[in-house]
Amino acid sequence: MIDPASLLRIRQDDEYRRQAAAESEFWGQVRPGTLEDLDGTQAEGPIDRYVNRRFTGDDHVKWYETIARGGLFRRGAVLGTSSIALEADILTRIPSLHLTFFDISEGALKRREEVLGRRFPGRVATSIGDLNFIELIPESYDVIVSSSTIHHVTNLEFLGWQVNRALVPGGYFFLEDYVGEPRFQFAPAKREIYRHVFNRDRARQGMPPSDLVWLDSNDLSPFCGVRSDEILEVFRRYLDEINVRLAGALTVPILRSRPQQDAPDSPWVSNRWKRRASPWRWASAYLRKLLTGRFPSQQALLTPEFQHELELLGDVLAETGILKPGVAFATYRKRRTGV
Repeated sequence: MIDPASLLRIRQDDEYRRQAAAESEFWGQVRPGTLEDLDGTQAEGPIDRYVNRRFTGDDHVKWYETIARGGLFRRGAVLGTSSIALEADILTRIPSLHLTFFDISEGALKRREEVLGRRFPGRVATSIGDLNFIELIPESYDVIVSSSTIHHVTNLEFLGWQVNRALVPGGYFFLEDYVGEPRFQFAPAKREIYRHVFNRDRARQGMPPSDLVWLDSNDLSPFCGVRSDEILEVFRRYLDEINVRLAGALTVPILRSRPQQDAPDSPWVSNRWKRRASPWRWASAYLRKLLTGRFPSQQALLTPEFQHELELLGDVLAETGILKPGVAFATYRKRRTGV
């Protein structure tokens, strides 16, 4: 029989409590550029479709749209909050499902109560919970879901054990998350490969090569990505792994780098994006916003050649273990023995 205390990597000392308070405050408001901030503001882009294809085999089917295939779920838990649109889609596709949301941030939970509670009356509950130390009621949920949250957890072994214990026999756990290098500080080999692909794209456009400036971790929350590269290894030890699908080894770095000669506040990838965005393109974008309620995705400004090379190289090198992947979608079921 496992002693859950033996699974803890960190404990609730004064320093941890200070960091946890900072983490809770960090997510108390909607952060710019996060999934919740971008909900419904941009149309699906080419990288979104690539990730869909890698995760579900279909450009137009998102990973969370496949959850309903697992069965007629009735009682579920969501570990951490990510996108209200994503969470609403799960509730819409599974009308029998009641979801309890666990998150360290009272502000994030309050937004779920206000938006989802009003839209799905009687089917939404919230509970403040630090996933590093959360205690879930045994055999209470037939489905547990987590999106873009577990890379904030350090006590992965403890959480993996808790998730397995909380599932009913035959229950499912669906995980989607960043699983690359800790704190988004990419390995030298990944940075060098990305730089070569980036400069191949510049050469195609008649531009000189450029070194890249890589973002440090100062803009991240205190818990972000501390053990992100260990998530898949740990969870396959505590649950039965059904499948794992990987993507984004070389597309995630787009968000954490910029050409050296660009201004510090330059847009995604390069200043040239502003130069390429003609008045007609901006006018078309605003017209689309008026007609559809969403701007075209900024991903559409990537050249197809650049995107294709990043996807192909990233997938091959991640699958062979040469590079760490970027994001993953994994499906698990409750393990019946050894828990």
